[in-house]
Amino acid sequence: MHGNTDDDHQLFDYTSGRWIYNESIRLAERHGEFDVDALRSAAAQSIRRRDSDVKSLIKLAEGGFNRVLQVTMVDGSQVLARLPYPSTEPKRLAVASEVATLALLRAHGLPVPRVHVYSTDATNPVGSEYIIMEKLPGRPLGAAWFNLSEQQRLKVLLQLVQIEAKLQTIEFPASGSIYYARDLPADEPRIAISDSDFCIGPSTALEWWFKERATLPINRGPFINTLDVLRAPALKEITWLQEYGRPRFSFQRAYRESMDYRLSQPGDHIRSLKAYLKLAPNLLPSDGSLNRPLLRHPDLQPDNIFVSDDLDIVGLIDWQHASVLPLFLNAGIPKNFQNYDDPESLVFRAPPRPDLGGLDDEEKADVLEDFRRRHIHFFYLAFTQRFNEPHFRAMEQPTNMLTRRIFIHAGEPWEGNNVPLQADLVLMTKAWHKYSTGPCPISFPSAEADNIMRLQDMQEEVDLQLKRVRNFIGVAVDGWTIPDDYESACARSRKMRNDGLASLDTEHEREMTGRHWPFDDHDEDE
Repeated sequence: MHGNTDDDHQLFDYTSGRWIYNESIRLAERHGEFDVDALRSAAAQSIRRRDSDVKSLIKLAEGGFNRVLQVTMVDGSQVLARLPYPSTEPKRLAVASEVATLALLRAHGLPVPRVHVYSTDATNPVGSEYIIMEKLPGRPLGAAWFNLSEQQRLKVLLQLVQIEAKLQTIEFPASGSIYYARDLPADEPRIAISDSDFCIGPSTALEWWFKERATLPINRGPFINTLDVLRAPALKEITWLQEYGRPRFSFQRAYRESMDYRLSQPGDHIRSLKAYLKLAPNLLPSDGSLNRPLLRHPDLQPDNIFVSDDLDIVGLIDWQHASVLPLFLNAGIPKNFQNYDDPESLVFRAPPRPDLGGLDDEEKADVLEDFRRRHIHFFYLAFTQRFNEPHFRAMEQPTNMLTRRIFIHAGEPWEGNNVPLQADLVLMTKAWHKYSTGPCPISFPSAEADNIMRLQDMQEEVDLQLKRVRNFIGVAVDGWTIPDDYESACARSRKMRNDGLASLDTEHEREMTGRHWPFDDHDEDE
């Protein structure tokens, strides 16, 4: 290394937020050192400038997996350098796949940033994997999304659906992630994408690489057979559980009371995964067109959508961990635009404008927020019906939501909670007539099924309570808050903890609640 200065070291630490619990773990995950001079040089050379042309290098943004640095030249031109944290998985493949995905999308006329240069090898002079790319014009939609008028929202939604419709016309030969063939190690399987330098290789989706899963000798794709796509994530989890599984509490500490503070058994989860594998052949849609592999944005949310002052979409960013999957598994309203928890949005009809007469300011705000969510949900569906009929047809299949949910739960890394997958299995047995005319290959005694669904209801209620608590404290799902709010958030958390413990009746309740309080520092592997 050239020798970084003291001023450079602030680039290596995460400074965009704080965590009210387990902060040392989160900061360690995001700390990454690199050679700042070498990065400046790489950025300059990427746009045919000299090292002396670099005017400044500043940290622009930090996310869950990467930091973004802005490099400005003396002539005012700018590029962005995106460096994954040392903890980000999969090594090499995440960068390689994102670069190829961006190039393929640009080749099809989709609005994504141009990559100038990249390295998948952290032993390079910079000392880190990196992508140096153009800085898009415009600004992230971000927080402005919540303050748009109805017509402004509709303008953005219409463009998003039209971009998705264009994206879904791209033909892929298999499921997996996109790469340049030259970037895949020789021993990695791949299937060429016709008439291009691209191929489909192993999936870079996070569930395949979490903790020890990165070292497992398993099949991560590419997958030509759709049934293999359905089975592979569960087989991955069975392999991991057999090698590394041990009894443990649920990672979500707030669930533990409903589970009587009992350790969950990996063997129970293996049995559920094997039951899922028995169902998998019947999850294939009868309409073969719904098996077509397609790509969707892995995290389509306002911060990843760049718009002009007139709300024209000028770019979509952050395609890391993107995967190609069959349409019926990739369908659905993006998380930030759906409102499935609201019964009003389960009926496909435009929401009526609310009557605000007689309401105070707080009540008006609540009613308008409900309307905003219903409005977005409905018009995403309506525009999809009009401009992306194959996607709408996949979403309107009566089995689609349950199929996607059980596929996700079967492939999620196990962290001590068996209930979601078990509940899906129970629901499958009840809805089996929608999947097959034959008998269901699994069954549950009625008492066991009732208990599973009772636990599922309790966890859903806990989720609602936690959402209210986090909103009160002022933190995100993982305890994150902006630095200026950190001390006050900690104070609110302490008060809520003290008030909660004081309200309990017995010493045992106080002991167990205090030991498993969700907003305290704790061992995440217990």
